[in-house]
Amino acid sequence: MMTRPRRFDAVLFDWDDTLCGAEPHRYAHARDTARRFGVELTMAEVYDAFRRAGDSTTGFWQSFADVLPGMLGIPREHHEDFILAFRERDTYKRFQLFDDVLEMIDHLGEHELRVGIISNNDEVAHHLQNLDVHHRFEIVVAPETFGIAKPEPGIFLRTMEQLGVEPERALYVGDSFDNDVIGARAAGLTPVLIDRFGITLSPDELDGTHRVETLRHLRELLDDLVYGCAASPARANGA
Repeated sequence: MMTRPRRFDAVLFDWDDTLCGAEPHRYAHARDTARRFGVELTMAEVYDAFRRAGDSTTGFWQSFADVLPGMLGIPREHHEDFILAFRERDTYKRFQLFDDVLEMIDHLGEHELRVGIISNNDEVAHHLQNLDVHHRFEIVVAPETFGIAKPEPGIFLRTMEQLGVEPERALYVGDSFDNDVIGARAAGLTPVLIDRFGITLSPDELDGTHRVETLRHLRELLDDLVYGCAASPARANGA
């Protein structure tokens, strides 16, 4: 029997909101905190505000905190109080893997695909150790690794160089269109947007990007992506 040549040799992942979640989630917590200041928001509106404020931009917490309340519609006189209330989450949030992660990693291993992480979280190695999953990833990269953060293409290119895999032979899965999709695509990797919270971008914004809602949906796409069979538009968009 002839085997199909495969297009990809590696699958790399973002960490926060892709493989690992913090409870309560920052969007839900921001929504609930905004309500305390008389502002009612949907999760999609919170996501949009975080995106416009520069969410996941490493090293820029203060500039993010300066503009987030305004993006959420919090009255100016309550901006400082909102940030103080929002930061309360840091004292009790709990990290855990999403329940589809280990099954997905095992599936990739069975197909002899190399697996790694590229995250903008400099504490990702610490979280991997705490959750006892560090041994499941061949490479783990954070901004401190090379002094570069997503969406800069360099963090993807340096990672692929260390793996010895050409960028066009790798998939990258992440939840941020701005950091993960744009950055991976600029470096030559094939991006897959994971939208665990059902906050769908418009078709124009997605620009043909594969979209899934869980890693189980990614598994359904994997054979098509790895072995070069075209996925249907509905499946490619996680429908």
